[in-house]
Amino acid sequence: MTPFIGGRFGGTFEIQPEGAAEVRASLKDAASYGVAAGVRFDDLSMIEFSWTRSKSGLRVETAINPLSTSLGNVTLNQFHGDFTREFVLEEVKQLRPFLMASVGATHMAANNDGFTRFSFGLGTGLKLFLNSRLGVRVQAQWVPIWVDPEVTAFACGGGGCITVLSGKLTQQFEVNVGPVFRF
Repeated sequence: MTPFIGGRFGGTFEIQPEGAAEVRASLKDAASYGVAAGVRFDDLSMIEFSWTRSKSGLRVETAINPLSTSLGNVTLNQFHGDFTREFVLEEVKQLRPFLMASVGATHMAANNDGFTRFSFGLGTGLKLFLNSRLGVRVQAQWVPIWVDPEVTAFACGGGGCITVLSGKLTQQFEVNVGPVFRF
């Protein structure tokens, strides 16, 4: 189990209101916190569930008015299943670099409105184990959110169906640190 704190950076996407000029919305960089808990299925691999929360501001900019305007606060709650693979360094057995991939959903909420979208992540980091039960984890992760999903084609036949999806991703990055507790 790892409670963590960190920062979330980036997050620009285009919105096209009906009959209006193109609008770019940007999430401000913000602090984040959360918790990850999981189980090992061998000494170097684990599956975790993670929850991350970040409170940010949303700014918009139009082609007509390039000065950005604040729309208010946005809260992101991200729920992911993480798959982590650690690597042993023979020289320093307490230090374990790792790679991770995650999939899940991100809920973005502002005032009385919100939406949930598919998100995923790719990351890397280091775990330093101080003893068999306690360590420190530092990680960096690319976490895009699929903000504008759409089905572009759908066909069925021969006992199956094929769906072609497209959409726009907003690029976010997160860096965090926290203690690792092993039970």
